[in-house]
Amino acid sequence: MKCRLIAIDVDGTLVDSNQIVAPETIEALHYAQNAGVGVCIATGRSLVETMPVWKQLRLDPPYLPMVVIGGAMVCEVDTRRTLYHRPIELDVAHELDSTLGEAGFASLAFVDRWRHGTDYYLGENGDGESAMKLWFSKMNVRVRRGKSLRAMTDMPTPLRINAVAPVDKAASLAQLLRERFEGRLNIHSLLAPNYGVHVVEAFHPKADKFRAVTYIAQGLRIPASAIAAIGDDVNDIPMIANAGIGATFPTAPKEVRSRANHVITDGLGSFIRQVIDGKIAPSKPR
Repeated sequence: MKCRLIAIDVDGTLVDSNQIVAPETIEALHYAQNAGVGVCIATGRSLVETMPVWKQLRLDPPYLPMVVIGGAMVCEVDTRRTLYHRPIELDVAHELDSTLGEAGFASLAFVDRWRHGTDYYLGENGDGESAMKLWFSKMNVRVRRGKSLRAMTDMPTPLRINAVAPVDKAASLAQLLRERFEGRLNIHSLLAPNYGVHVVEAFHPKADKFRAVTYIAQGLRIPASAIAAIGDDVNDIPMIANAGIGATFPTAPKEVRSRANHVITDGLGSFIRQVIDGKIAPSKPR
């Protein structure tokens, strides 16, 4: 089946270490649009964080919605309106906040700014000042601060809760959270390259990039077999594993490469053109 939609990650995929999209990639995405193929960004970033990258692409309207916050949210890029979201239940969020505090970490709870007028609630029952320095100092966001998430009684249901963790503690923290919240939260541990820090993230158990991309694709009557998904980290696995074409890079973690049916070795722009030209065929989900 011919590709009709490209879902593409940002960090480690679309941009380089300087947050720049290569000219050949921009040209290839326009080549895709001219062939009638939709282009959808699917990122772990928020909409505000992603807009500088999206503007570099200079895509032609009408614009497809953007998948943000690791699939917990889908937004219109021109109106900033939220179309879809998968928030964490408040009682689970409060329990997670207590668990992180006991482990010495502040809770960074991301909420829907379009609905609530704020980006983050910061529970400072861990190292709140460290979180402010490492995370929020590089972001143009609105932050509410309190002793804990539970103490801020006006906090709405968050879309993501993350902790900034030293590299030597991130794996053990992620394992602790997976064991304690099995079936109730989806936990990722990964490097946030645009901040240069390691984060452990928690989402609703059904919040992932593939479900969010599918939400967009269904509105266009595009089946999963006609989607090409490109990413490089563990939060990209659901869309890479379930799309007709799931691609990653030689530098991606082993668990990501094992779920892809294509490893890109000759440049992202070249790969996109090969997909559009039908030189790379879809296969069954991995």
